[in-house]
Amino acid sequence: MKHHTKALQWAIEDLTSRRKVDVLSHKIVVETSYSIVYQIDTSQGLVYLKQVPKPLFLEPYTLRFLHESQCRHIPEVIAENKQLQCFITTSCGDISLRHLFQGQINMDMLKRGIDIYTNIQRQLEDKTDALLAMKLPDWRLHQFPTHYEALINKTSLLKHDGLTSKEIEQLHKLVPTCVRLCEKIAQYKIQETISHCDIHENNMLLDKKTKAINIIDWGETVVTHPFFSLNGCLWNITYFNKIKPSDTEYHELQSQCVSMWSTQYDNSTLLKILNLTRQLLGIYAALSYERLYQMTQNESYTVQQEHPGSIAGCLRSFLSDVSISKENP
Repeated sequence: MKHHTKALQWAIEDLTSRRKVDVLSHKIVVETSYSIVYQIDTSQGLVYLKQVPKPLFLEPYTLRFLHESQCRHIPEVIAENKQLQCFITTSCGDISLRHLFQGQINMDMLKRGIDIYTNIQRQLEDKTDALLAMKLPDWRLHQFPTHYEALINKTSLLKHDGLTSKEIEQLHKLVPTCVRLCEKIAQYKIQETISHCDIHENNMLLDKKTKAINIIDWGETVVTHPFFSLNGCLWNITYFNKIKPSDTEYHELQSQCVSMWSTQYDNSTLLKILNLTRQLLGIYAALSYERLYQMTQNESYTVQQEHPGSIAGCLRSFLSDVSISKENP
């Protein structure tokens, strides 16, 4: 990231001059191709400074919108600098659930984290127009196949990321399948809403004092079907923890993910919808990585360099999921 030392200087000046607090220490706690986060210890407690590429600078406005919409358990923005593309937030937790679990999940904590996230999704169901007016990407079901087609037409990008010509050809043949699945999912009338593309247990923080669980890292948000991000959350849980899709605990988590919609459908129907959206998870994840690839293309170090082959891997998972679904209709 460019100019992160300037961002730190700005933050220290804002905290000491405008907010009249003493800065005791600071350190980098996250440094990737798409964000740098400083933990700053002040005389009034911890705050965090985050700097991101310009296209990701929607996060402070998203957080403010969430607060204005009475959403809870998220960081509060206390200052921002558009020129330096950085902002300061309050601390909202001491440790991520992933770090706390160390591979062995605590079901109660994880279920509470899922409930907090899905409650936010439901709270914002009637605010879709406002979210789109904030320039959050529109990945709603009627737009989703168009985004998929646009991605698979980027032949040079896909080949550079590791896909073969044969795989790209297969992806083109599956456009009607993508359309059909989106139409089938849309029939269930689950309201499309905000979607945190990177929601998982590592972005759920436990506040040791209050025992509250809070959701962070709202930069990668879009408007789409809520179950896409929930499937992504479940995938991450199985990847980083000792739990498999065949386990009873996993089935409990699936039901927890969809429980906020129990006033609309019974559990078996909701799980059916969750499974339908899971078949498109590879596309959803690939679009998320493509967005990050584009956002960092002018940086000295890009997401494609940091996570090479991510788009290719996600699209291969779509090919695999569709193939499995044909074998087990």
